[in-house]
Amino acid sequence: MKAILFTLITIFYFSSSMAQQYETQQFEVIKTIGEAEIRFYPPVMKIKANRSNGFGALFGYISGKNTEGQKIAMTTPVYMQEEEGKKVMEFVLPRELDNQSTPAAISENVEVYESNPGYFISYPFGGYAVDWVAKRAIKALKEIIKTNNLVVEGDAIILVYNSPYKVINRKNEILFKITGDARLN
Repeated sequence: MKAILFTLITIFYFSSSMAQQYETQQFEVIKTIGEAEIRFYPPVMKIKANRSNGFGALFGYISGKNTEGQKIAMTTPVYMQEEEGKKVMEFVLPRELDNQSTPAAISENVEVYESNPGYFISYPFGGYAVDWVAKRAIKALKEIIKTNNLVVEGDAIILVYNSPYKVINRKNEILFKITGDARLN
């Protein structure tokens, strides 16, 4: 988790102005269950890399190290999760980019792709997304999932919205992908 915190500090340190407002990924709230929300996320363009060695490649991609030499604005949230036993970090690309206008990656460590649309259950938590804080939020969300007989797949996804320099009123979320029709019960 220390590596995650260091990576996030680096992301926002090298970004332009810290006071700048970043574009945030859009979603539709389908239903609220206590503190949790069931959301529909439409497809968006993303880039991803292995967290252990790919942050520099992700940052390089949005800084212009792509096939078009195009600088791309930072957005929120930053996704962190495990995929096939590997820790992965993802940046959401700005809305104006699509399959035709998104530059390809130069680095073999960066994967550019369009996400699949889907339903997710989300749970907010504050503070820094350090391991013990995230685990506590995951546990709370799993209780909501169990109580409401929802069916989810995959591991938890951590969403981080703020620069590491923001100390108060930090916004993070835990997501799980919902499967089946249980999302609307």
